[in-house]
Amino acid sequence: MNTKITLEEIKNVVESIFPEVQPLIKKVGDNPETGYKEKQACAWQMEFLQQQGFTVQGNLADLSTAFYGEYCVCRTNSDVKTALLTEYDALNPPLGHACGHQLIMGTGLLAAAAVRRIMEKHRIPGTLCTIGCPAEEQLGGKVFMLRSGVFKDVDAAFLSHPFFRYGVSRKILAVTHGNVEFFGRSAHASTAPEQGINALDAMTIFMSGINAWRQQLPGTARVHGIITNGGTAANVIPDYTSGFFYVRSADNVFQKKMEQRFEEIAQGAALIAGCQYKVSWDDGAYSAGKSNAVLAEEAENIMQQMGLNVNRNIPEPLSTDFANVCDEVPGVNIYFDVTGGEPLALHSIPFREAAASEQALQPLKNAAVVLAQLTLNYLLDENFRQRVNEAR
Repeated sequence: MNTKITLEEIKNVVESIFPEVQPLIKKVGDNPETGYKEKQACAWQMEFLQQQGFTVQGNLADLSTAFYGEYCVCRTNSDVKTALLTEYDALNPPLGHACGHQLIMGTGLLAAAAVRRIMEKHRIPGTLCTIGCPAEEQLGGKVFMLRSGVFKDVDAAFLSHPFFRYGVSRKILAVTHGNVEFFGRSAHASTAPEQGINALDAMTIFMSGINAWRQQLPGTARVHGIITNGGTAANVIPDYTSGFFYVRSADNVFQKKMEQRFEEIAQGAALIAGCQYKVSWDDGAYSAGKSNAVLAEEAENIMQQMGLNVNRNIPEPLSTDFANVCDEVPGVNIYFDVTGGEPLALHSIPFREAAASEQALQPLKNAAVVLAQLTLNYLLDENFRQRVNEAR
């Protein structure tokens, strides 16, 4: 099509819709819900999309807090289908929305509503969908949605994330979530210690092994975790201990080697302490998938056209289940600055406060404009679509 949608038009539409989205952002921010428990956030979004003219389906992929919204002007056999994704799960208390997922939701909804109105006004063919993705933090909702075929007909997928810079996520670490358990034998710690087998000894030896291993890991790899059960009483030799760990790397092949080494360290700790052990990996491992290079460059170009201070080399190594989507579908995850450039750590109280502040709202609108322009460019420009597909 020869239709050209200007940034100015998109900005005006985004501004006109924003008053309808802002109360929803605040409600979700003030009522944090953790993964697969985001019932209010899911219901509020579905209601908003229905009001905006989308056909909405809940309980997507048998996940009660996932949803799908769709809009198209007219269907053809060659329909292009783009997806704007939202996330809305919070971290466990007391952190709540310390990753700013209410803003991810806000940018996705705002961009989707803006694109829908522009599609209607200019009679732009194609299908616009908004996919509500629960449980990004740790539980990997998108991994299971992928397996259920939610993204099989999607041609391109777009997501955003609040940060302390504007830019694009290029370096994404794979992550596997591992549970380690040690099984010993309880005994009175004072009267009969020789009759016990100390599972806590195994855990502390394992933690020491992990710390020693970390010294030799490359900068693109991470291992970190917590003890989730260290025993029940100081005068009882623990017969059971458990821990929960993240294993991360920038390469999916190296990730498997790290998982193997993790299991070997657990085995060694069990042998030293005389315990039995078990390592189990969660089924929703995150990939080291990357943003599509052409989509990433286009997103950065749009940011620069808007006069935003773009960092073209975001070094922070993060993990997300959106990487799994990018393995299957051309996609891009953009960052928008909600801290005024102050490098506040994600998953911290200061970042939570920044994400909930008034200063985050204009960057959110900026991100929605970028997502909307990117979506419209993909819908309208066949040459752009071809270059995106060639970059897969």
